Amino acid sequence: MSRPGYMFLICPDAELLHANIAELQEKYGATDYEKKVYWADEDLPQQFWDDLTLQTLFGSSKVVILRRAHKLKAAVWDNIDKTVASLASSSFLFICLESQWKSKAAPIPAVLKKRKCWKFADKQKWFWKSAGLDQKSISGFVGKWARANGLHIDSPVLNALSQALPKDARAARLELDKLDLAAGPDRKILMEHVGLIAHSEEMDFFAFMRSMSEGGDPVEIWRRVLTNHSEKDSMIFMLTASLTREARALWMMIHGEDAEVRLPPFVKKQKQALAQRLGPARITRLFDIVMEAEIGIKTGQRKPEQALELLVASLTSLFAPPQRRR
Repeated sequence: MSRPGYMFLICPDAELLHANIAELQEKYGATDYEKKVYWADEDLPQQFWDDLTLQTLFGSSKVVILRRAHKLKAAVWDNIDKTVASLASSSFLFICLESQWKSKAAPIPAVLKKRKCWKFADKQKWFWKSAGLDQKSISGFVGKWARANGLHIDSPVLNALSQALPKDARAARLELDKLDLAAGPDRKILMEHVGLIAHSEEMDFFAFMRSMSEGGDPVEIWRRVLTNHSEKDSMIFMLTASLTREARALWMMIHGEDAEVRLPPFVKKQKQALAQRLGPARITRLFDIVMEAEIGIKTGQRKPEQALELLVASLTSLFAPPQRRR
């Protein structure tokens, strides 16, 4: 099957983008292509343009993925417009537009609609679009996952899963992985397995971390800790491991070692701002807080639940804006 030279992927969910790119690679026989990923949040290097236009010495092919392309300025779209007209036959370009949908219509940047590359792709149907998971689409997402993993799900169970699962593809897949293990040799998801899913009243760990690091409302943070009944034992270990990684990255950034921190550009900018706001003394304190929590549990001085609550109290104070710490 002849493949397009490039495609537009219009979706705010990174996990769905990743899955769709993999499917398109398989569809067009491009699974063994070298994969190159670039981010539109930063200036595109010359290597990006070379990957699109230059044939490699040994004739190898490349999948080139441009993430967050909805952030591109008009001048860059002009260059892309010219470049795709002379795209190397060995290059397969995916342009990802990742802004949130505010209506049923796909959010195509106005600056892109004028470009020949979009008009041609629209005519050729060289695009894929999805608003992300919602109550209507998640049952199809679960059904597809079940078929891929050789699992059987009866309709009532599928309906219950559609209600219980988070509407974020990565978070949903993590929950479905639990069910895959629970299904056992019968390879069937039962109604009782739905109870394994962390419901909306449980703590969303990553949102919890983000809320603290951004100096979020302490009342809301504490509500989430105190109402999280099923995850407290595992949450403390997830939190200490994540905090250790976070502290190391912040420490490197505050000491000018940004290049060694491997993160998407837009995430790195957020971390750099946080590192500057905290400063060296409070970043050092992060390591101390983690050590105190882990020693307390390992020596039996504190139960995991107690350690979690003390840890959150320390972090709430540490991350709080200056006026709140007084």
